[in-house]
Amino acid sequence: MYTRRNRQMVAVIAVLALGLLVGTPWAVGSGGVKGAVSIMSSSDLSLEGIWTTMMAASPELASINSFVIDARGSEGLAYTVVGKHPQCSPTLLGFFPESERLSDMLGNCVRTNVDTFEFSVLWHGIKAGGPERMGVGEIVFMGVMSGTVQLTDSDTLQFVGTLSAYTPDQDADGDALPDEGAVPLVCIPGELTAKRLPRFPSCEPTPMPEGLK
Repeated sequence: MYTRRNRQMVAVIAVLALGLLVGTPWAVGSGGVKGAVSIMSSSDLSLEGIWTTMMAASPELASINSFVIDARGSEGLAYTVVGKHPQCSPTLLGFFPESERLSDMLGNCVRTNVDTFEFSVLWHGIKAGGPERMGVGEIVFMGVMSGTVQLTDSDTLQFVGTLSAYTPDQDADGDALPDEGAVPLVCIPGELTAKRLPRFPSCEPTPMPEGLK
C-alpha cells in the first residue's frame, strides 16, 4: 500500500536528487542537458569575467580587444558580451578608410557543450557627422565576429571563427544590423586566444623627488 511514509520518502529522494543536479557540472548538447561530468568545477566552466586578446594586424603590429562577459541567469547556459577596442584599426585594416572610430562590440555566447560555446558580437565603424547630421555619426560598416570559443582551462579561451564586414547598403530596414542572408564584403578566418584578466598586486612606491612631495 502506498502510505504516507512512502510519499515522504519519495519527496526526500526528489529533493536530494535536485540538489545533486544543481550542484554538479553538466554537459550540454543539441538535445539539452545530457548528464553530469567532473572535468572542472562549475566556477571553472563559467565565462563570467573580463577577457583580453591580441589580433595580429601585421608582423609588427597587433590590435587589442577586451570583452566583459556576464551570465544571463544562474544556469551558465547563455551569456551577454560587451567588447572594447582599446587598440584597433578603425578602418578595419584599410578596407574602410572613411571610418574614424569603432563602437563597442555587443553580442552573446550560448553553451553548446561542457567547455564550448557559440559566440558572436556586432560593432560599427563610424565617421563623424557634419552639421547636416547635427553631429550624429554615420555608419561606414557593420563588423561581425562569430564562431566558437572553448575554455581550454579556467583562465584561457580559444576562439575559432571569422571576422566579417558589411556595408550600409546591406541594411535595407535600417536597424543597423546586416540583412539576413547578406554576403559580407570582407570575411577573414582566424584563431585567437583570450586570457581572463587577473588581479594585479600593489607595487612598491617609487621614491619621489623632494620638489614633488
